[in-house]
Amino acid sequence: MTASDLPNGDLPLRPPEDCKVLVVDDDERIVEIFSLLLGREGYQVLPATDGYTALEIIRQEHPDIAVLDVRLPGLDGIELCQRIKSDPETRFLPVILMTGGTTRHRRMDGLKAGASEFLNKPLDPAELTVRVRSLLRAKQLQDAVREELERLVAERTRELQEAYEQLREMDRLKANIMAIISHELRTPLLQARNALDILADEEIGDRAKKTAQQKLREALGMLEYRVEDVKVFSDPSELKLTPASMVTLIAGAVEQVRKLRRQSELPIETDVPRGLPPVMVDPPAITRALAHIIDNGVKYGEGRPVYVSATEGEQGIRVTVRDEGEGIPESVRPHLFTPLQQGEHGTTRRHGGIGIGMALVKMILDAHQVEIDIQSEVGKGTTVTFVLPIADLQRSTSTSGGDEH
Repeated sequence: MTASDLPNGDLPLRPPEDCKVLVVDDDERIVEIFSLLLGREGYQVLPATDGYTALEIIRQEHPDIAVLDVRLPGLDGIELCQRIKSDPETRFLPVILMTGGTTRHRRMDGLKAGASEFLNKPLDPAELTVRVRSLLRAKQLQDAVREELERLVAERTRELQEAYEQLREMDRLKANIMAIISHELRTPLLQARNALDILADEEIGDRAKKTAQQKLREALGMLEYRVEDVKVFSDPSELKLTPASMVTLIAGAVEQVRKLRRQSELPIETDVPRGLPPVMVDPPAITRALAHIIDNGVKYGEGRPVYVSATEGEQGIRVTVRDEGEGIPESVRPHLFTPLQQGEHGTTRRHGGIGIGMALVKMILDAHQVEIDIQSEVGKGTTVTFVLPIADLQRSTSTSGGDEH
């Protein structure tokens, strides 16, 4: 009986020629016979006639299985088995112990030492090949499972390390946010306090009171908007998707920019054809993202027009925001989506803001699984585009915005 006679389910995972079998016996004739027998099956046979030589072969050649005689000079088979199993490098090496008439007590010692099999001499050649092949398959399956477990552990460790680094980064960002908030929100707070002081003065006239009331409303509005920015930035992933009209989304974003800029008239031109299908988004989140993109165009456009358009394509509704401003320098582009990194390259800050605008845009669009594309040329302006998914109204239970349908 040869290896080719075995059922396919018993074949090792690796071919015989890739497997090394250590054969150790003090009788050179037996070693030669076993070497011929196992070599005929295709295995690489590593012969030895004593335990210490066998140990050296194990260290150098890393066999896949060991066939040991119990009676060996110097270091017998059971002691050799114990050493193999006590070494972390070789503890998973299968060991077959061979003996001629060993007592039951000695057999138990061999099994306690970690032997996988115990065969009596004279060995049946077919039984030896079957046991070798069976143990090789078991070891290879065990190795495969261990390697997969090690891979999973390494992958999980990497994921945990990445999560830890993200937490560290978030801690850093939160600390920076708190520092920025204390600085950037101070202006509207001071404006609100000054307005309240004016309103508390009984000697001021009605006109001054109206002006103070207006300033108070503007300051509180700015505070509310900035606080909402921080709130959304902390967790933009909790989306409530619903069909929404592009007319409504863009109009809402433009209105937010006008309130932020405290101007009813801004150089913002919109082109949103009626009849566009609704998109499936979280309307407040997308409106805020759009508002930040448009606001950047207004802020860096230096009074030049900002163009906002929406068109239907094969992938969905393409939204484009284009300005004719100063453009984005190459040195700034890698940091566009980094929180608290403002898109300016000078040494002074000409524009206000808490530095989380484009980072917030990216996080909102990432939560929607929408990619953003930014094309910019210094001195000529910037174009921001992204594609929103069209809503499947048959699966939706509600719609929003419908003045274009």
